[in-house]
Amino acid sequence: METLFKKFMAQFEGRVLNVRHCHGIPVANVAKEDLSMMARYIHQDKAMHGTLSLLWAVDHRPCEDRYELLYLFTLRGYQEWMVLTIDLGGEERVFPSITPVIHAAQWYEREIRDMFGLIAQGHPDLRRLVRHEHWPKGTHPLRKTYAWNSVLTREQGEYSFNRIEGEGVFEVAVGPIHAGVIEPGHFRFSVAGEPVMQLEVRHFWKHRGVEKLFEQKLLTAGVPLAERISGDTTVGHALAYCEAVETLLGLEVPLRAKYLRCVFLELERLHNHLGDVGAICNDVAFTLAHAHCGRMKERIMQLNDQLTGSRFLRGIIDVGGMQVDLAPQQFSQLIGELDTIQPDFTELEKILAVNASLKDRLETTGLLKVRTAWDHAALGYVARASGMDRDLRFDRPFAAYNLLPVKVPRYQEGDVRARMQVRIDEIHESMRLIRQIQSDIRPGPIRVEPTTMPQPGDWALSGVEGWRGEILYFVMAGEDGRIHRCKIRDPSFVNWPIIQQAVMGNIIPDFPLINKSFNLSYAGNDL
Repeated sequence: METLFKKFMAQFEGRVLNVRHCHGIPVANVAKEDLSMMARYIHQDKAMHGTLSLLWAVDHRPCEDRYELLYLFTLRGYQEWMVLTIDLGGEERVFPSITPVIHAAQWYEREIRDMFGLIAQGHPDLRRLVRHEHWPKGTHPLRKTYAWNSVLTREQGEYSFNRIEGEGVFEVAVGPIHAGVIEPGHFRFSVAGEPVMQLEVRHFWKHRGVEKLFEQKLLTAGVPLAERISGDTTVGHALAYCEAVETLLGLEVPLRAKYLRCVFLELERLHNHLGDVGAICNDVAFTLAHAHCGRMKERIMQLNDQLTGSRFLRGIIDVGGMQVDLAPQQFSQLIGELDTIQPDFTELEKILAVNASLKDRLETTGLLKVRTAWDHAALGYVARASGMDRDLRFDRPFAAYNLLPVKVPRYQEGDVRARMQVRIDEIHESMRLIRQIQSDIRPGPIRVEPTTMPQPGDWALSGVEGWRGEILYFVMAGEDGRIHRCKIRDPSFVNWPIIQQAVMGNIIPDFPLINKSFNLSYAGNDL
């Protein structure tokens, strides 16, 4: 059967400069002038039906005097990946923007300009994204000539927000500092009367230079940093990093370790989804449900601590396998806790299903249409609530998910209620998967040690379905077992721009509810 990549090659026969396969992923190097045409074809062709999953740059200096831009597309069915690449040699700094044909490229291209000083020609909005106006001009931290420990001076500058002019139009600015325990983010609403005409999200207030920090580390020493990308997604990020490095090192992780990774990933999904269901209810003043979900979430987090010594499951996954095993009695304790929580949650779920005032607030609020979700390459429960049947555990199984058929919940409504219902279904599915693992897992080793190092310039991509959605890691090997480039994409980076679409036509008092139904990470976004 002809693969979609072969179809692409047949369509552009003679126009692809060269083709290679990097750890099973087809990579086509193309000319700059052909990039937009080829990207449009991948995105719009009915057979390819590709979404842009990642766009990033690599500075190959000092080994080669060039920048490389890489475009990862996920093709129809979400099971096939392909990569397009273009090169910018010497002093070349301009590349063609694909944002006019693929909306999902917008933030990626702005980020590349800020971090590398490479300009997407034809981009409709080249304002700074990560590099706030107080950063000095010419500061591009991911260039190899930029020292990782540089201290920035502060300059004066003002961000130019998009404005709607007209009689009766008002702007309402929220943040970046918020009441309560929440990270900084700025939201600027334009309203005429009550409905929101426009929302502009302005983030990256706490850029930490994480990707630059990875370049100072050995391949085998990056897990603690990955665990701290977004504190509520410790397992997801650690696992994604490890899978990329293990591919580079040619490591085959023991089967027991793969199963254990799935257990802890599902526990992380459980306690976060429980918290989210309660938080959504709390935002419509249904505090009883919030209290019960908080109680159940706390039980899972205390269980995490008892099993591993960490409420957030830190320090349990490492390159080559696991640092923590579960004894039979610990598995019994885990299953016993799930057997207690599940009927408790099911009872609460029935109450939520028949509460008329709750349904009234959630239904049709924060509507994200199916086409909009696909155009912007939405991820996770946001995508699945808007009709996209997308879940890496099923589409591109990692860890032991090839042995654990995952039931992917999906709804068409695209509103707050649908996003909550996806979480509810996934809570039950996570419990089912953990029970199946307890039945299937067998004794064995939980870790292997690396014996070889990859060649400099070799790279690997990995994807993990974290509780928020698809987490991607690109890791390129450097000299002496170090990291030359590590590109991280938390699902929040993709879904933050999409929330601007979901808010349109709603009223400002509903924004906290819509925002909670997305529940995106600021830290995972503001690398």
